Order: sequence, then structure tokens, then C-alpha cells
Amino acid sequence: MRSALIIKTMTNDDLIEIGFKKIPHFTIANSVIYPLGRHRHLSAGCVGTPNEMLWICETDDQNETKINDLVCIHNWDYDGVLTIEKVKMLINTICGGSS
Repeated sequence: MRSALIIKTMTNDDLIEIGFKKIPHFTIANSVIYPLGRHRHLSAGCVGTPNEMLWICETDDQNETKINDLVCIHNWDYDGVLTIEKVKMLINTICGGSS
């Protein structure tokens, strides 16, 4: 008998539980963000779906709603399912253990 590895699908609520915040406006990806300091944040979108992505974004120092640069650091198509453990590891790596 073969045992299957069951991976729990992550939700926005799981991310909010570790410090992510809902953004105050609509996005098609239903994004949530995690502030990293120094005008940077993580942005997770389409969480729990095959469109799931995680970005690190840099905002303008004069207008925090304007994103100057972003890099996709996880994409479901290339990287598979995003887990809460991976998100926590990324936060710990970037922030030095503050998740």
C-alpha cells in the first residue's frame, strides 16, 4: 500500500495569522502583504490556487502605495505549492528571525 503525502492548502487566513495584512483596496489576486522594513514587503496573491505567487516588492520612499520594483520569488507553475513553512523561512531569512 502506497502512502500519499498530503499537503494542506494554504489560505490568506494562514498568512494573516503570521503577520500578513489585507490591503485596503481590491486586487484581482486577493493579495495580502507582509512588511519587511526599508520600503519592502512580501505580497502573496491567489493563495491556495494554481495561480499562487509570492513577490518581494520595493515601494517608493515618498508614496508607499507605489511599487517601484518587484521580483517573483515563488510561482506555482514553476515551484509547486507554496507552504506556510516556506513563507516563514523566507521571512526569517530576510528579517533575521522576526516571523
